[in-house]
Amino acid sequence: MRKLARVPLGARRTAKASAFIAAITVCCLVAAQGTSYATPQDPAPADNSGQDVTDALSTVGIKVLPDGWIEYKSMLRSVGASGEMSRVAGTREEDGGCTLPGSDETPPDSSRTTFTEEVAYNPATCEFDILVADLTTSQAADLNAMSDADPSDVSSTGDAATSDETGVVAPAATTYSRYLKTSWIDPINITISSQKVGLKWTSSSWRNWAYKRDSFKGCIGGVCLDKTYIYSSSDSFSTLSNGWKKTANVHFRNTSFALWVVAILGPTGWAACGFPTSSRADFYHKDSVTGYKNGGSAWSWSDSKSGACTNLVHHGKQTGASYPF
Repeated sequence: MRKLARVPLGARRTAKASAFIAAITVCCLVAAQGTSYATPQDPAPADNSGQDVTDALSTVGIKVLPDGWIEYKSMLRSVGASGEMSRVAGTREEDGGCTLPGSDETPPDSSRTTFTEEVAYNPATCEFDILVADLTTSQAADLNAMSDADPSDVSSTGDAATSDETGVVAPAATTYSRYLKTSWIDPINITISSQKVGLKWTSSSWRNWAYKRDSFKGCIGGVCLDKTYIYSSSDSFSTLSNGWKKTANVHFRNTSFALWVVAILGPTGWAACGFPTSSRADFYHKDSVTGYKNGGSAWSWSDSKSGACTNLVHHGKQTGASYPF
């Protein structure tokens, strides 16, 4: 169970844009000058001290503590939000990555919008510190504007009016809604990948379902120095005895993610990533929303990350009683 907070938009957007341009500039300079530290085959120079790495991470709001915990810059706190903190154990995957699962539900009369954010991670123990806060309407809008990936990769919708799976819906029936959005967010709070799933229904039938997947592309002038793309995906819809469930799964891949992080952090970036032998990173989203005939709803997610520099990436989850598609 969890909750989260809000985010000031203008200054954050400006800072993000400046960081992005600076990172692209560094990346271009590396390519133009033939600098070799930013490649897996030739990692950061040996004379980079641990303090250099600590300083590089600190500039983007990341702290690595002596006990192995990694603390991230909080999007919620940056917008003045406060909430409840809890420590959650993840699930270790075969590839060494950690899955961050979760689920919750709410009665029909709940209209809260909440944001759940990973603010610390211990890769050795596969544990997460999670901050949860309720959002006001303006906080939710600012947070979404701050975190939305651009451009859209794919979206799809279903409408009961053209479906064979439901009967005629009474026009006066009370309509209920629920959405879930999960995101993987990089060290400078750019959303790398996200998936949003939503459902709209009444006490007798479902009205609409939708999902939308976005990922970040670091492109300037048609040249993409960083690209996160859909590697595989699936979705399903099911009718339950007491309601309806929409599920969507997606696997995003970025084959140059470590190079992007190096561009952000400078020459010590490769050391900050632990000198990975590949620059590839993978991001997974498994999200579902259930609408019950009594108006209540439930949602669940099981997201994971693996590969180069993903220890520096944190997770966010937002849900509310609306249908934002």
